[in-house]
Amino acid sequence: MTKGNTPERDDHLFGNDSTILVFGIISLGSYWAWIFATFSSVALNPFGNEGIVRYCLLLVIFAGTSALTTLAVSLMPEKAEAFFKGLRGFVILALTSCLNGIPALLVTLGIPLPFFAVAVLWAVSGLASSLVLMKTIRFLIWLKRAKISRCISLSFLVAAALYAVPQLFAPTLMVAGVMVLPMLACVFTYAAGRRMDASSDQHAQGAEAKTHADSLKARFSELRNFVPLTLIYTVSFGVVSYAVLYLACVNHLIFVIVLSILFSAAFLAACTFCFKMRIDADKFRRVLLMLAAVAMLPFPYVDTTLQVVFLSFAVFGFTCFDAIGWGDLADEVRDRRLGLFRYTSTATFVNFLGIFLGWAIGYVLFALLGSERFNAGFGVSSVVLVMMIILYMTITGGGEESEAGVAKSTQFQDAWKDRCRDISEQHKLTKQEERIFMMLARGRSYGYIADELYISTHTVKTHIYHIYRKVDIHSQQELIDMVEEDFQQ
Repeated sequence: MTKGNTPERDDHLFGNDSTILVFGIISLGSYWAWIFATFSSVALNPFGNEGIVRYCLLLVIFAGTSALTTLAVSLMPEKAEAFFKGLRGFVILALTSCLNGIPALLVTLGIPLPFFAVAVLWAVSGLASSLVLMKTIRFLIWLKRAKISRCISLSFLVAAALYAVPQLFAPTLMVAGVMVLPMLACVFTYAAGRRMDASSDQHAQGAEAKTHADSLKARFSELRNFVPLTLIYTVSFGVVSYAVLYLACVNHLIFVIVLSILFSAAFLAACTFCFKMRIDADKFRRVLLMLAAVAMLPFPYVDTTLQVVFLSFAVFGFTCFDAIGWGDLADEVRDRRLGLFRYTSTATFVNFLGIFLGWAIGYVLFALLGSERFNAGFGVSSVVLVMMIILYMTITGGGEESEAGVAKSTQFQDAWKDRCRDISEQHKLTKQEERIFMMLARGRSYGYIADELYISTHTVKTHIYHIYRKVDIHSQQELIDMVEEDFQQ
């Protein structure tokens, strides 16, 4: 048995690989703290409260450049990954990612910059942010499934603390503290990567990686099932974060955002540790979307402070949702031994595109309605977003699990699904493998599975090979017999 499959690694958070875990958690926490600070704090606003609309335009630019960067990386992933590989790449990213703090830092020293110069610095920082995110995903790939919920919860707790601490400092130190965050993310991501390379539990990357989806069109085709939901929650995140930032800045309520995020992070950590909750990605997504929708609904009926509180909870919910999605994506990259930048760049593009559209909608909404009617306009927008979320959840609610092939008895159906999930958990199948496992247990063909999951038949065969190897079977009939053995009585 290899080191990566030991019970100690699966059942305990810290063990032989504690250093990698600590470095990885700090890197993720630093990155998310930077995102919270960028989209939720006045620390980086060089225009003051009276210039909040121009600051919001900077965030539209930031998200737009991030989306364009990931699209460019999608076109030449191997070259981009090679260029930013190693110490040189991390130094470049560390130095460029923090550039959006320079205008605010200069303002504290009495040296304001023109808007064009500020916009250029923010655009470069947005370019770096998407690359830093793709670099940190390697830690999620290394984590595998057993520890991801606990590590994500700890990362959010670290992020909340790192986001809160600079708010206590004087303006110059506050800006400097936020600028340090992306540097920390780069430093600890690089350190974790070095430890991973030195360990015996390595995952194929670079030249050894397989590239099943060679063209950009093929990669987007494989992500078709992922795109609608991603756009719904990222557009919602953009619109909601625009509203909460505007309201918090105008009404001097940034501390409410800080406290809301701290509370949310502590609650998530308590769930994963005290109650030993393991995140089932599909169920947890639906819960997070539902909670985010509920948090947006009271907006028109509560005072400003509660508006900021509820919208902060919604922003945190969308961010958690995002983290779960990256965990699933990491499963795909690891199991299929895909190139890191090649596969994640297309998914990252969809992610940042949605955030860009959300912030652009918020900006246009404010420009059209003005400050006096913005609340009413956002109230209508929040209802529309909630309806989109509910509609998507309704359409996908039955999903694959409600199809024919399983007995109509609800009791039997639930027991059958539990049996499949038990086998999946016992043999540590990924979420995609679990979906394919259930369809194989129903007697579905390779072509049917490929059509349902929007992936190629070759990819289906690769997943099935991994399933058979993990479960130690050799045919679909053996798989069906294994699932049905408890129901033969």
